Amino acid sequence: MTKTQTRAGLVAACLLFWGSAALAASPEQILNFRPKQDVAVSTPTPQEVNTCRVSWTPNSVGGGTWLLLDPQGRPLRRFVDNKGDKKPHIWSYFRDGIEVYREIDADLNGEPDQYRWLNSGGMKWGVDLNKDHKIDAWKMISAEEVSQEIVQAIVTHDFARVQALFITDAEITALGFPAAEAGRLRELQKQPYTRFQETVGKLPNLNDKTRWVHLETTAPQCLPADVLGGKQDVIKYGRGLILCETNGKNDWVQTGELIKVGLTWRIIEAPIAGDAAVDAATGATDPALQPLLDQLREHDAKAPKAGGPGANAGIATYNLARADLLEQIVAKVKPEEREQWIRQIADCLGAAAQNSPENDKTAYQRLVTLEDQMVKGVAGSNLAAYVTYREMQAESAPRLSKAGPDSSKIQEQWLARLTKFVSTYPQGEDTPEALMQLGMVSEFANKEIEAKKWYERLVKDYHDNPLAVRAQGALRRLDLEGKVLELSGNQLNGGAFNISQWRGKVVVVYYWASWNKDRCVADLAVLKQLLDTYGSKGLALVCVNLDNTVEEANAYLQRSPAPGIQLFQPGGLESPLATQYGVMVLPNLFLVDKDGKCLSRNIQQVSGLEEEIKKRLN
Repeated sequence: MTKTQTRAGLVAACLLFWGSAALAASPEQILNFRPKQDVAVSTPTPQEVNTCRVSWTPNSVGGGTWLLLDPQGRPLRRFVDNKGDKKPHIWSYFRDGIEVYREIDADLNGEPDQYRWLNSGGMKWGVDLNKDHKIDAWKMISAEEVSQEIVQAIVTHDFARVQALFITDAEITALGFPAAEAGRLRELQKQPYTRFQETVGKLPNLNDKTRWVHLETTAPQCLPADVLGGKQDVIKYGRGLILCETNGKNDWVQTGELIKVGLTWRIIEAPIAGDAAVDAATGATDPALQPLLDQLREHDAKAPKAGGPGANAGIATYNLARADLLEQIVAKVKPEEREQWIRQIADCLGAAAQNSPENDKTAYQRLVTLEDQMVKGVAGSNLAAYVTYREMQAESAPRLSKAGPDSSKIQEQWLARLTKFVSTYPQGEDTPEALMQLGMVSEFANKEIEAKKWYERLVKDYHDNPLAVRAQGALRRLDLEGKVLELSGNQLNGGAFNISQWRGKVVVVYYWASWNKDRCVADLAVLKQLLDTYGSKGLALVCVNLDNTVEEANAYLQRSPAPGIQLFQPGGLESPLATQYGVMVLPNLFLVDKDGKCLSRNIQQVSGLEEEIKKRLN
């Protein structure tokens, strides 16, 4: 199964008419439809298509629902005929079994006019007024998604795309701005096309390979109605900075002010190239900041390359110097603009601390000081949470990486810190990651009841977070013994595989990756011996490779051929083969009996398999 990223306009959706043959719709017919907007969805490989299934469920208006399931039984597509003309009028697309995108034909004429991104796909809801498959207005869109739209508008030189993001005159009126503020907003929107073209001209490096990285903002501001003199409180960001990357080169784009109108974030002026602090009214760069920003840009151009594991003096020195520059910038910017720079300081000090020699605590002590300042100055805030979590990582990572007699004690201390963090910062952006860490470390400490509690909380409270898929898989794994293990996918040689075809055999399922060769080389050698000895007596082996790319997997196997069936999906530990059972640490091994049920999910050493295999074969 692959995650296909579609681009608007590159692939046209083919409208099928099945008529009385609705029940006979094939996977190929369903897959002829393509999303009309940019979205990553799961799409079966050609080898998997034949094992996909389509069901048809009629409804009360003479129509019904076509549902396409992947080989593992997860939904891929769901199309609904809610008119009774045997044509889809709602098109739903899924990623890893979760709906992430939906197209809606609101007037039931056979063409979508509304586009919604859902769950981990986002929250955008766009409207296509003239059915040209381009979004003319937004009913919902987050600030981050606004910044993504800006990047794509610049990449494609599409002014109409950025124009759809502007606050409208009707919205200015509806928010009840006083005359002076309304006039300011309208003045900023003058000549937006010219300003947009200037920005495009200053960013020639941006192209179809450009990747949106993140949006940096200050904390949102609330302008009370009684102070502003308007009809209602106004929520806004004073300024946003977009970081995007093209072939290893970073570029910055400024959004200007962002204003919240209902569930939609709006821009009030055309985007500007660069990361310099800009006065919203004049567009002028703060002269006091420009020398520091120039120094920061020059410093970043000399960033060292990451090396292997362990301390790296070059990275530590680079990040300490960068933190020095950022602290000078923080001292000069307005208070409401400091958060984005403080976050960068925390990142730099965290990276420096983890790359410093064990006896050099300079970077770590600076990070602790910054944490104390945030905890006292903005207690309970997302900024305090952000800095605290970086300090926690910097303190624990070196200790957790070392095996020794104190390992259990160190794990307990890490669990205690994580527990306190999720309690203190339930809404922190790192809280889902902390919950995942609590589950994983609890598993390592053989506290499975505790692990389940943390995974369940992650799934319940952060179901839209990508980590929730892994947590759900981990819960499935922890409850797997005595249940039928489901596993299917493509082999590295291109053939399709489903473990159900091996009923009547004892099956070893071994998850591995070439980057873990220190362990998997010995394991695969033992597995080959077991297969040679017991293969004729009913033993089978399926290996699940979790390298990030097929090239990495094949390169290793060409040097060191491995036994058994080799399954592969791109994405490594983020691939569906890994998230299905929440496999987060390699190697991992399951033993399956002749009825297809999991006998064991926690055999730690391949060398301990033989006795269990002999018992089951007999």
